[in-house]
Amino acid sequence: MRPVQTLLAITLLCACANGSSLSAVLTEYCVTCHNARLNEAGISFEALDSERPSAAPDKWERVLRQLRARTMPPTDNPRPDPKTYEALVSSLASTLDHDQTPTQRLTDLELAKGLANLLWKSAPDAELSNAAKKDRLHNPAILEAQVRRMLADARIGTLVSGFFDEWLGLKQLATMPADTAAFPEFDPQLRHAMLKETELFLISQLRDDRPAVELWTANYTYLNDRLARHYGIPNVSGPEFRRVTLPGTERAGLLGEGTFLIATSVLTKHAAVDAPSTSPAARGKWIRMHFLGVTAPHPIPGIPPLQKGVLLSSQLRTLPDPSCTACHSNFFPMGYAFENFDPLGRWREEALNESIDASGTLVDGTAFDGPAEFRRVLLQRQDAFLTSISENLLAYASGDLLGVTQRAPAERMPTVRAILREADPKHDTWSSLLAAIAGRAR
Repeated sequence: MRPVQTLLAITLLCACANGSSLSAVLTEYCVTCHNARLNEAGISFEALDSERPSAAPDKWERVLRQLRARTMPPTDNPRPDPKTYEALVSSLASTLDHDQTPTQRLTDLELAKGLANLLWKSAPDAELSNAAKKDRLHNPAILEAQVRRMLADARIGTLVSGFFDEWLGLKQLATMPADTAAFPEFDPQLRHAMLKETELFLISQLRDDRPAVELWTANYTYLNDRLARHYGIPNVSGPEFRRVTLPGTERAGLLGEGTFLIATSVLTKHAAVDAPSTSPAARGKWIRMHFLGVTAPHPIPGIPPLQKGVLLSSQLRTLPDPSCTACHSNFFPMGYAFENFDPLGRWREEALNESIDASGTLVDGTAFDGPAEFRRVLLQRQDAFLTSISENLLAYASGDLLGVTQRAPAERMPTVRAILREADPKHDTWSSLLAAIAGRAR
């Protein structure tokens, strides 16, 4: 789509989608909460100039994030139809991109240095240096061939330890406190095995140059006998890790691995619970933040805490205050999807003599039951995921280490979208994403 200069383009697209003007769309779906009086999340559409989004890019980028992730409007509020959502996202992104100042072209030597730093945290090797000296790296085919070669090198492990460990926040598993009486099996060997599983899985995705979205859907993992027994996966013997095809779809991708499942559980007693437990809230907020690029809403002031002893999602579905619902429904259901996994990531059918309920409904009304169905729902939001991982990788490539775990500033987002436009025809493989990022990192 060609860039447009004003959000009047949204009006036209929305008119095609549902016969409404931009003003009508905002009034119907947004202004009820985002007005000068309530100013929810610090945004009032009455105070924003829809003709000049570049005058307030921070706020319009926040709007765009929520639209892309389909996390607004809240539950039980009127929602735009899918065509209107797509029109809003496309036109708003194009409008925000229009005023971007073109970045200066990197020299081939600069590109080679940036690429080696991004993938290996080292200087370019001889082959990459020679390609740069011959000014060949600005040939897209040659650049991607170099990236694929570098992904296959053992040094790609530095990208996993340097970026993925930080971005996903999973390395805390090594030191995460746990109730030894409740979980005597959670010893250093099991912790190491889970971290090794995730490390080998991520390296395999990079080396095989898979589409980035396979972090959600891959049907294999890496196990040794200890970890396989823990997960209940048969026919794995010996201490060596090997690639294992998963027997079902429940554990597909990162969300079926112990690193995610344990890091988002509570393995000790704390203020809200009197025994270790899973945490649908933590799992849901993790998915929103890392995979969809949006944070959870802030809690409403003055709401009393949950009664001590709450352990199961079935108990969390009835909230003590109805005003909690709009906030909790934004992230709790995502965590419900993984309730079949206990605090140590083992599959279970019941807990405390209750059958596990792993069903949920997202704020847009999309229902699911269990982790396999939830992954299919996530795939409908893969544009949010690709945006999230690209902005964090761009921060890492630019030396902005704080940006690896935070949302990018508004001025960086047009560059993120340019990266995705370049990688999209190649199915967002790692080589296409990383090549595009290396060429734009500053």
